Amino acid sequence: MPAGLWQLAVLQLLFYLFIAAGAGLYLFFRKPIIFVGLLALFSSLAFSVISFKAVVPWWGLTGDEVFIFAFLQKVIAGNFFADFFYSALPPFYPPLYFWVVGGVGNLFGLTAVQSGNLGVALMLLATPLIIYFWQVIRGEQNHSLLVLLPALMYVVSSWSAVIVKPYEFFSAVLLVVWTIFLAQDIYYKRLGFKSLIFYGGFGGLLFLTFYFWFLVLLIALAILKLMIETDFLYYFKKWFLVGVIIAVTSLPFTLPLAMSYVRFGAENWQAAWFIEEYLDLYLPFFDFSIFGAVALVGLISLFLLRQKIEIKVLGSILLACYTWQAISLYTIYFWDAPFLPAKPFLFLGGATLSAAAAFGLTELIAKVKNNRLKFGLVSLSLVLFSSQLIFGPMISSEIKYHLNLTRNPLREEFMNLKGNLEKISDLDNLTVLSSGVPEMSAFVPLDYYVSHNIHFSHPAAHFSDRFYFVRNLSEASDAKDFFERLKTSPWSKIDALLLLKGPGYYPINFYLDNYPLGGTEVEVRFPHRLIDERYFVTVFEDKQFVFLRLKD
Repeated sequence: MPAGLWQLAVLQLLFYLFIAAGAGLYLFFRKPIIFVGLLALFSSLAFSVISFKAVVPWWGLTGDEVFIFAFLQKVIAGNFFADFFYSALPPFYPPLYFWVVGGVGNLFGLTAVQSGNLGVALMLLATPLIIYFWQVIRGEQNHSLLVLLPALMYVVSSWSAVIVKPYEFFSAVLLVVWTIFLAQDIYYKRLGFKSLIFYGGFGGLLFLTFYFWFLVLLIALAILKLMIETDFLYYFKKWFLVGVIIAVTSLPFTLPLAMSYVRFGAENWQAAWFIEEYLDLYLPFFDFSIFGAVALVGLISLFLLRQKIEIKVLGSILLACYTWQAISLYTIYFWDAPFLPAKPFLFLGGATLSAAAAFGLTELIAKVKNNRLKFGLVSLSLVLFSSQLIFGPMISSEIKYHLNLTRNPLREEFMNLKGNLEKISDLDNLTVLSSGVPEMSAFVPLDYYVSHNIHFSHPAAHFSDRFYFVRNLSEASDAKDFFERLKTSPWSKIDALLLLKGPGYYPINFYLDNYPLGGTEVEVRFPHRLIDERYFVTVFEDKQFVFLRLKD
């Protein structure tokens, strides 16, 4: 059987079974939990089938996958509280997803790729179930809303984006639901002490999963206050108290990070990444697609149902996304300082429109009294909805591509390098200046002297100082001068060199910021004459790489 054929067959089978089960449930057994459960189970099972025996991640270990799987590998190796590239620094990227998924990998001896795929499957399983049961706990009895609110979150504009960063999708979706429910409780003045603790604790977990959404939420809260009539002090007091609990809950992440900034200072390049497409206006409701149709229904619902508190909440979040982009445009124009202007739209903006569509369709369904018409609409909607799911035919061509890509074995030179690195017993204790083979971090937990990518570098690491130091190393006059310079490295010692062999030199590859065109590759070259056995011990050497330890 050709590679990937059985996976495609299983996905097609899941698609047919889901439609049949959905229609059967509507006709004979209207239990929302069963439909939502099948949605969660089939989605998780589908991705498990897709990722079965995958060797590399979704895009073949490129782009952001490099630091994502480096982080997972660090946690799997037991370094829960270390940055993915700099072991001496605490995490600066939201760590909760990596702690949980990497912790499972650590417990069961999984690889980073296996753990990452498990993380996607768990997120796909958990997201609709959490939304459903949260509604039930709050006393929601409308079957349409119980189903539509979790289900429409799975009509997404890009399944690839969800698979690469499931923690962003998961946290954005749940933040929308969390904000709706919390705003309702504040507005109707039913936020008791226990509820306050719950919302704060849950919000803290979302913050630890991906804190960026909360920056947009701050804008949304100000906009929401303009939309509702409630006491100013009461409104912001309740949100402030929730914020305090969020801050306390997130201390395992924020306190070590803040201390590293106080101790070392900060040079933040993470948010500097910018391409011109980030200036595009987010208008998904004009796209000719199922997601575009859902977004259009959501937009119409925001206008027609604008008197409802939940719609006002969703409207404020969507407006906050556009406000964030507008603020970033302002900073770009006056200071050439972008701050991820389009970041809120893909997941947070999409989830907001999907939620609005769920409320709007719930109202529409309640107005349809003819059972035959209602069944026809439900059947058509079920087919269209199912086609957009991860096991639906609309993304089958994309699935075929990634089935082949994720099963391509690592190149022989990388397999050899991985095997040689794993033989170094004290590798965890070595800070390595590397030629720029970051893919290895997904398989071996390396502590780098400097990140290959400026946008992946910890703010407290001071990438610029380290980069210029490495560049100055290439100007050493001889091997002795090179070795003596190595001993004076700023911010961190260098214990070893992992070098790719070039024709007469060892290249050190970097990816630097190139505003407004994203980034650009820069190569620093160490001439072979700078490496002398008087100053280095060769730990291993093959056709492509050499690993050298500095002598004392």
